[in-house]
Amino acid sequence: MIRGISNALLALVLASLIDKYLYDGRYTDAALSILSQVRHSLGL
Repeated sequence: MIRGISNALLALVLASLIDKYLYDGRYTDAALSILSQVRHSLGL
């Protein structure tokens, strides 16, 4: 289970780095904005 979580975390970090390099981080910013709105709507 820990190995799966670490693999998922590594994949997210790599996807974020690729997004920053190729697309100036616009997709990462959009995903974080959506996550923030979901957290706010759930009251977290």
